[in-house]
Amino acid sequence: MNITVIGGTGHIGTYLVPSLVRDGHAVTVVSRGRRTPYTQDDAWSSVTMVACDREQAEADGVFGRLISQQEPDGVIDLRVFTTQQAHQLIDSLDGQHLVATGSIWSWGRTSVVPMTEDVQKEPLTAYDRGKAAVEDVLLREQSRVTASMVHPSHISGPGWAAVNPAGYFDLDVYRSLKRDGSARLPLDGMALLQHVHAADVAEVHRLALMNPGASAGEAFNVVAEQSITLRAYATLLARHFGHEPQLTFLPWADFVAEVGDSNAVMTHDHITRSPHFSMEKTRRILGFSPRYSEEETVLSAVDALADL
Repeated sequence: MNITVIGGTGHIGTYLVPSLVRDGHAVTVVSRGRRTPYTQDDAWSSVTMVACDREQAEADGVFGRLISQQEPDGVIDLRVFTTQQAHQLIDSLDGQHLVATGSIWSWGRTSVVPMTEDVQKEPLTAYDRGKAAVEDVLLREQSRVTASMVHPSHISGPGWAAVNPAGYFDLDVYRSLKRDGSARLPLDGMALLQHVHAADVAEVHRLALMNPGASAGEAFNVVAEQSITLRAYATLLARHFGHEPQLTFLPWADFVAEVGDSNAVMTHDHITRSPHFSMEKTRRILGFSPRYSEEETVLSAVDALADL
C-alpha cells in the first residue's frame, strides 16, 4: 500500500512512519523538511521524503496536486487546521481513505465525564472551531473520499516538554520539583490534565487507516485512560525526584502576576477545559487500548528532558 503522511516528522510521525514501514507499506512523508524525527529508527531510510512548505503551496493552489502526484492509496494528514486546507486536499483525491488529526480541544469545556465522541461540541477558540469544522467537512459534508478523524489530548513523550503541573510549558516548574519538590499551582490544584503518549496517538491513526470499513465516517478519541489533577501531577513528579511535595496554591490573580500573562493564558486554556475523555469507542471499533498510562506518559517526557 502506498501511504502519504503529511507532516510526518513531528510528535506523531516519529512513531507512525516507522510502524507503517515495518508493516510493509511504501511511505512518503510530505513536510517542510526543517526537522528530523524525535527518535532514531532505521525504518526512515526506506521513506521517501518530499519537502514542501504547505502554507505556500496552498496559497499557490498546488498542494493538493502535489499530494495526488504521490499516487497514494491512503493519506494521513497530521497538520490540517482549517476547512480550506481540508477542501484543497480532498479535491485532489479520488476515493482513497483519509485519516486526519483533530483534537479533544474541539469540544471546548468538559460537560460530562467521561466525554465521548458524540457529545455536542462547543468550541472556545479559533483553533477549536477550526478542528471542529474540519471534522464536519470530512465526516459529514463530502463524499469524494472516505475519512476518519483522530482526536488526541495533550500529546506527550520523549523529545518535548509536556504540559507541566501548573498548566503551561515552562521548564522551571520541573526544575523546582526536581530541586526540592516545590511547585506553585493555580487555585486549588484540582483542575484536570489528560496527556497521551505520541506512540498511542500514532497507533490509532495507523489502525484507522488499515481498517477503513470500520473507521470510515468515524471520529476516535485517543487519550490516556485516566486524567490527573494538577496537584497529583506535581506530587507524582516530586516523589519521582525523591522529595515529598511542597505545594503552594495561589489565587488566580496572584498566579497570573507570578507566571506572566502568556503562561497564564496557556494555563487558563488547559484548566478551563479540565478534560476527561473516553476511550470506549476507540477500543470497541479499532480494538485499541493505550499502551501508556497517564503517569508513564508524563514521566517518560520529563526523564527525557536534558536540561533540567
